[in-house]
Amino acid sequence: MERESYYFLLLLIAFAICIGVFWFQFNNDVATFMIINDTEVQEGDTFKGALIDAYGMSVPNKTITYHKPGYQMGTLVDTQTDENGEFFIENAQYLEDAGKDNYYGDFTFAGDDKYQGCTYIGNVTVIPN
Repeated sequence: MERESYYFLLLLIAFAICIGVFWFQFNNDVATFMIINDTEVQEGDTFKGALIDAYGMSVPNKTITYHKPGYQMGTLVDTQTDENGEFFIENAQYLEDAGKDNYYGDFTFAGDDKYQGCTYIGNVTVIPN
């Protein structure tokens, strides 16, 4: 075999390895992050967030867990991301007796076999009408 053929064979093997590594990283244990578009919301309004992977692609049909205003720390509420990776919290509640706990917070995606979990660091405060 000629010397050029060996180089070509080595390049093909390196290319196949690169494709395999990319495919594995893209399909296994992909990092995620969450974006929420508001830090304050009026009582009764809707706000939304999105779950996105490290490649900038939306992550559809996943469960997001969060705390509602006034709920005790052990009480969690679930919502689902839609086909665009977005989730909506409708009819924001303001509780008169909740005081400083009138916020939505601890938005968490637990992760699964393809995606790593993530938590949104921040709260969405509810402003009374």
